[in-house]
Amino acid sequence: MRYYKEGKPKGRFIGSTERYDIYPGIYRKKEERQEPEPHRKTEQEFVFSYGPASGMLESSEIDFYTPGEIINHVDVDYDVRMRKIGITGLTPADALLRIERINGFHAASHAICFLSAVEDAMGVSPPDNVLKNRILQIESERIRSNLLVVERMAQAAGFGVPVNQLSLLREKVSRIIGKHSGHRYFYGSNSLGGTVFEISSLAEEIGEVSDEFRDIFRSLLVSKLFINRLQNNGINMESDSIGPAARASGIMHDARMDSPDLPYGELDFKPVIKEESDAFGRFMVRSMEIGQSSDLIKKVKISNDELSENQVGSVNGKGMARIESPAGDIFYGIELKDGIISAIDHIFPSVKNLENFRKSMRGNIFTDFHFNWESYGIWISELGVVLE
Repeated sequence: MRYYKEGKPKGRFIGSTERYDIYPGIYRKKEERQEPEPHRKTEQEFVFSYGPASGMLESSEIDFYTPGEIINHVDVDYDVRMRKIGITGLTPADALLRIERINGFHAASHAICFLSAVEDAMGVSPPDNVLKNRILQIESERIRSNLLVVERMAQAAGFGVPVNQLSLLREKVSRIIGKHSGHRYFYGSNSLGGTVFEISSLAEEIGEVSDEFRDIFRSLLVSKLFINRLQNNGINMESDSIGPAARASGIMHDARMDSPDLPYGELDFKPVIKEESDAFGRFMVRSMEIGQSSDLIKKVKISNDELSENQVGSVNGKGMARIESPAGDIFYGIELKDGIISAIDHIFPSVKNLENFRKSMRGNIFTDFHFNWESYGIWISELGVVLE
């Protein structure tokens, strides 16, 4: 394991990472894992159930505990999406087919993090052009994901015109990805030490999307109706926040800045930071990251060297990797025995984002719900997954 190790962390952890020391020394604050206490319904409260569909992108049931208007507590039931996915006993190549389908919308992020962990277990480092190619994939995926979040927030306001404009832009990004990788969701685009993502004209095409989004973004900013629904909605001050939710609260947590798995340091990367701590702040971070990701794609310079590919063979070892997906930290821990996966551990960003969303809904009203929910970019498909 080149970068991370097992054992009690010296500083910050998220999810179940208290079993791994995977954060650098800049996170020195000691944290104790505290499971949230179950909410006990009071005599003044009734439960308002919403779902399992009702305008949600994915099926789930959400229970609101309220005495009439103010939300005191929120439960999210995603049992309908529970999936046990068999990974152990497979070769990394066979497992990858399942890993990249855990959340198809973030397939590149999952695949690249998983492959990085396997490569760590093998003790091999992909060539520089492969690592930079992976950055291009993740940043293209980030643009599409952030477009979806902004689109869903505009949809909550009933803004038909920007919703359709954003949907069209998102489709353009999917077609760009499909053109350069062979699949709209990067399926089959990555392998151990290799990739098939062709990059000629990518920067120009993504740049056009970013320019078009800028005009839509400005139109949303001047809408008082829209902005008023976001400001002071879903205030999140949790120090263990991740992804856009953290950066919207002034917390500089970003694996692109502090994880050595991908060479973002060569691109002079600095995260977008806001101080609003609410749905508006998360909207601003995601919107600004679309332009930032486009600029990063332009900065990446890749040689014409042939992209290589590694074979596993009869390898024994443990490996870990952590990357910044569009929603925050993804972590995979892998153990190989004779080239076969014997153990796997994972942390998906939607778990932490859901926890912080539930806290941020306290004191809000139901009509604030959709704006707040969409601002976190939570994927039910990531919540209901057990890898075994």
